[in-house]
Amino acid sequence: MEKLNVMVPVDFTPVSFKAIELLSLLMEKAPVNTHLVHVIQVNAADWAGSSEASETIDRAEVKELEQKAEEQFARLRQQADFPFTSEIIHGGLTTSLSKYANQSNPNLVIMGTEGADGWYEKISGSEAQHVVRNTNVPVITIHQHASVTPIQNILWVADFEAEKQPEQSIATIKTLQQLFGAKLHLLQIIEKEDEPKAQRIQESMQRFADELQLQNYELHLRRDYKVPAGVRNFNQESEMDLVVIGTHARKGFSHIFYGSIAETLVNHCIRPLLTYHLK
Repeated sequence: MEKLNVMVPVDFTPVSFKAIELLSLLMEKAPVNTHLVHVIQVNAADWAGSSEASETIDRAEVKELEQKAEEQFARLRQQADFPFTSEIIHGGLTTSLSKYANQSNPNLVIMGTEGADGWYEKISGSEAQHVVRNTNVPVITIHQHASVTPIQNILWVADFEAEKQPEQSIATIKTLQQLFGAKLHLLQIIEKEDEPKAQRIQESMQRFADELQLQNYELHLRRDYKVPAGVRNFNQESEMDLVVIGTHARKGFSHIFYGSIAETLVNHCIRPLLTYHLK
């Protein structure tokens, strides 16, 4: 099969290297082109493409940060048991990563996250959350406390009555399932007892599976007071290895007031979480 192109943002902290744990499992199953990306944060309006051309930045500081990053990449090459390419980019952290991912169009982005809580989550959120919101390719986020295990069971949470699924993202999900020989578990969370609605949803779930030509899957319908809580409860009871969910990538006031179930899970999920944009 063709090599998978995987982008991994790194800031050389233990959290960012959580992604390497999952990457190592993936490399055991398939050839992977690994691309590590480090961001040096500068005001995008001040960056003119290079330190020399950027007149309003602290050039000495940026040069020092660039040299430090190159040294860290060099040490990582000596320690890592896999080949990788590396890139240093400049600008705002999340905007630069999102722009780079959208331009290079990897099959997958894998990144660690410390998560976010409370009011900070509503207004700002974790960096990973922002990357998910602005990146067109599937993103796997791994919370700093998440367990990374061989992928035998994949939990897929969706509104199975909703819009058409994006072909590229679906292809990546199916590739991961095939590589690991995993079982898919399609899950719908509903809030209360409603048998007619439950029957309709189960029919939609089956139609979803048929249209995408899914194989080796089970359908699950669970009742819980909120979707994120229902996902976490099901995940804890059933020992899933990867959670998959689509996101509408809400921004601005819509995001503050309504939030995004996927982004909530990015900050709190106890397993690696793959998010993809619904069209």
